[in-house]
This record gives sequence, structure tokens and C-alpha cells, in this order.
Amino acid sequence: MLKDKIKGTIIGVVIGATLTGGVAMAANTTTLYDVVANGIKIVVDGKKLNPTDAKGNKVEPMIYNGTTYLPVRAVADALGKSVYWDGPNYTVYLGEMDGKLEYPTTYMTDLKSIGESPWTDKSSIDNYGNRYTNVINNDNYDHCNFEYLLDMKYSRFKATLFVPTTSIDGTGYLEIIADGKTIYTSPEMTKTSRPVNIDVNVTGCNNIKINFSCWHMGYLDQIPMCLADAGFYQ
Repeated sequence: MLKDKIKGTIIGVVIGATLTGGVAMAANTTTLYDVVANGIKIVVDGKKLNPTDAKGNKVEPMIYNGTTYLPVRAVADALGKSVYWDGPNYTVYLGEMDGKLEYPTTYMTDLKSIGESPWTDKSSIDNYGNRYTNVINNDNYDHCNFEYLLDMKYSRFKATLFVPTTSIDGTGYLEIIADGKTIYTSPEMTKTSRPVNIDVNVTGCNNIKINFSCWHMGYLDQIPMCLADAGFYQ
């Protein structure tokens, strides 16, 4: 069998799963490796797997230092398992996760809105005394529409919706629209509402809109609402 020896620079994060131990490996260094592409075949339940990355490009398994490494996402897809990459913690999750990802792949505040620009606060407190950080608010306007291009890069959107300390008697809700279709509508929020945890599937979505809508008799009395730690997860 023909062996193609490749010497190259692997920059950033390298993730692999060994055939023997099924161990995920991550490194955030720039290193020169000698690796071998050996025409390695992957067979799952008798069916050959042709591994590709998230964009459909072919991904070759490789041998490094006597150990064979496989592309995690391709293998997970073949086994029908979800795969999540927790970038800040350099952790790969396959299948069901115990608990939740601690950090999003990308915070909402790190993406450029092609709609209105979000108003942000370093911290805010709700009516029950809970403190939140990394906060986006609707600045007491009756409607705020934030819009982002996702390019099918993410699988989940997660955030906490809450009403900050207020005496306003208005009502409101939050709506999430992906590719022109409503995928989430929050409960009606008032000054006594408990925080709401949001976790919605955005797999395959190109475009997402996050709309705050609220009402009251007077324009200056719109109910304030906030999102804490809003982010997108791969």
C-alpha cells in the first residue's frame, strides 16, 4: 500500500480520537509534525465511511508517532452522535453531555449585528436579586431587532432572559426567527417574571433575528428585558 508522508505545520487546535483508546486530544500550539496518510479506511457497521468536515470537504485520517487519528465530527456523524466543540475549554463532547457547555463558541456580543446594534451592560440585577454578566438589553425601547449571519456554523443558541429591577408594569416577550421562521417565543415577561433559560436548535441556520417586543400605555414605560451570556455553540 502506498504511503504518503506529509510534513507540514499544524496551526491552532488539532483534535483527534485514537483507534485504541478513543481519547480526544487538543493542542493550541504551532508545531511541525511528521504525519503519514496511509490510505486509511474507516468502516462503521460494515459500511465504509468517507469522512468530511462541516463544509463537506474530505478529511484524511493520519498516523502520528505510531497512533492513528480520526476526524471526530465525521465519526460522530456516522454513529449518529452529536458533537460539540467547547473552544474556550478545549473540550470535545460526543453524544449527550452531562450538564451544559460552560462557554459558547461565540458570544452574541462578538458578532456584528446587521440589524440594530445591541446595548450592552457589564452586569445587571433582576427583580429577585440575581446578578448577571455579559448582558444585552432592549434599552426600554418598544422593539429591538438584532440580526446575525450564522452561515450554518452553529448548532445551539443559549441565553438567560430576565427582567432587571424595575417598577414598570408593562409586558413583553422575546422572539427568535431563523431563516424567516419563528423557532422560539418566550413566555410573557412582567416585572415579577422569573428568569427564563433559552436553549434552541439553530443547526443549518444561515440567518437569525432576535426581537424584543414590549408594550405599555406610555412610550417611556416599556418593560425592560435583558439577555445574559447569550451565545452560539458549535
